[in-house]
Amino acid sequence: MGSKNNPGEFDCYKNALPDEPMFILLARDPLAPTLIEQWAANRMQAVMTKMRPLEDLKMVAEAQQCAKTMREWRDENDGKWRPQPPPAPKLDK
Repeated sequence: MGSKNNPGEFDCYKNALPDEPMFILLARDPLAPTLIEQWAANRMQAVMTKMRPLEDLKMVAEAQQCAKTMREWRDENDGKWRPQPPPAPKLDK
């Protein structure tokens, strides 16, 4: 499972071609874990039907762990990414 500070084995930045488009999902997105689980299920199906190599099972496992970790992070950090209102001005008396 990768993060900005600790890229994972399947780091998209490292593996992408210089001009290859990519899309990043962050844990703060409430849809991210479900979308990742759907991707993992699709990739698992492709492996089982021999459309993808068995080695992709490691990527599936990492994606499933990522979805779980995203949910945990979101529970522990809910609202952390939202801008905080500025402090109220101090009134001189």
